[in-house]
Amino acid sequence: MDSTYIGAYGHIKALYSDLIKKDDLDSLDSAEGKEFISRLSSTSYKREIDEFYSTYGDEDIVEIAVNSHFIRTANKALMMLPPIGKDLIKSYLRKIDIQNIKLVLAAKLLGKEMELKDRFLTIDKGFPLGSESPLISNEDYINMINQRTPLDVINYLTNFGYGRVLLRFSASAELSRDVSGMALALDVDYYSELLEKFMFYNGDEGPVLRFIQGIIDVRNIMTLIKAIELKTPVSGLLLDGGSIKKESLAEKANLSIDQLVRETPFDIRSANELYQNDGLIANFEVEMMKQLHERYLAAFRSGGASLGSILGFIISAEMEKNSIRLKWFKKYYKLDKELINAGYGI
Repeated sequence: MDSTYIGAYGHIKALYSDLIKKDDLDSLDSAEGKEFISRLSSTSYKREIDEFYSTYGDEDIVEIAVNSHFIRTANKALMMLPPIGKDLIKSYLRKIDIQNIKLVLAAKLLGKEMELKDRFLTIDKGFPLGSESPLISNEDYINMINQRTPLDVINYLTNFGYGRVLLRFSASAELSRDVSGMALALDVDYYSELLEKFMFYNGDEGPVLRFIQGIIDVRNIMTLIKAIELKTPVSGLLLDGGSIKKESLAEKANLSIDQLVRETPFDIRSANELYQNDGLIANFEVEMMKQLHERYLAAFRSGGASLGSILGFIISAEMEKNSIRLKWFKKYYKLDKELINAGYGI
């Protein structure tokens, strides 16, 4: 057991006790409205619910609580990490900032007003759409959304390494009022950095690399599914670095979604059945990520003091967040579409 990870591993194991037990998570399925919130408040989410309930009330409190709880959990884990491995975990968590940056840029292009309220980004004083981040401070987000134009936002983002990625897209995005080019550039940068920050240290990091390749596969397959559904070209939209060559995926662009389902390394037949009924493609991504987690979380957990064990904890906390959000949305908004459960990763 490498001493580099021993201290962090001990602390991370202690953090697992804050994650909800499966029985408690399952009990939310039989709860409605205030009873759902009450049961969630009897867990480690009590702090966030107490903190935000008076401001947001029943409608938004679960979304607020689970996002805030996840960020606090991630911050605790980051503080405990040794230098080796920290860069990769921070790169994994960058997806929060990238999602928020896309949101800010889209709002600026559309002329929408934004604010940072209680650490959550909102548009036109509406539903909280982006949460605080463990990497970019709230002060910097305030500065970002106070920039006058998308180009000003991009210039500000040079402080965080994103400007170099976005500057070449700024003029065309402003002219076309389309943020898709910049969104693609951010995706390329995100997955490229994940691969760049990965390194073998103990020699047991193979599952981590394969997991990273797997999430690139999921992203590419989802891009292909969307392109097939919308009958748009997929050229230039697929990313390098997955276990499936992007050229191989591009060759499948002329297939139907039914045919593509049989050509992927994931069993997404159940998601396809739901798609054929209601046209909801999100189930494909949920099912693929669920299978990735089932494939690798056990290996991460059994890997002792390692990078995988730390990444596994972050993923477990993320799965918990997604599972609670999904349960709440299905109940509160009385969704009539069947949704695949995000799974349980502990």
